[in-house]
Amino acid sequence: MVSFLTGAAIGAGLALLFAPQSGEETRKKIKDIGDKVSDEVKGSYDKVTHEAQKAIDSVKTASDKAIGQIKTFIDGAKEGIKKEVQAEVKEAVKAAPKKKA
Repeated sequence: MVSFLTGAAIGAGLALLFAPQSGEETRKKIKDIGDKVSDEVKGSYDKVTHEAQKAIDSVKTASDKAIGQIKTFIDGAKEGIKKEVQAEVKEAVKAAPKKKA
């Protein structure tokens, strides 16, 4: 888009330079076209920047949510493993032969 606008500005500027007008009129038209293109480029930049920030915020929100879910899953898995190990230890203690003192 920026390339298109830049090309349009250059083309318009060249057309003005070769048009039969006074130098003052030509300079004024070139300045007006430059100002217009500058405003359009700035507007396009602002729009793209705003959309990019919205996308970044959306990705950040989604990743924060996913990280929270992963942490919850891992905590649950750790608790499950801990309970299984404790149960196996109890079974091993029960099954172990008792020594007489």
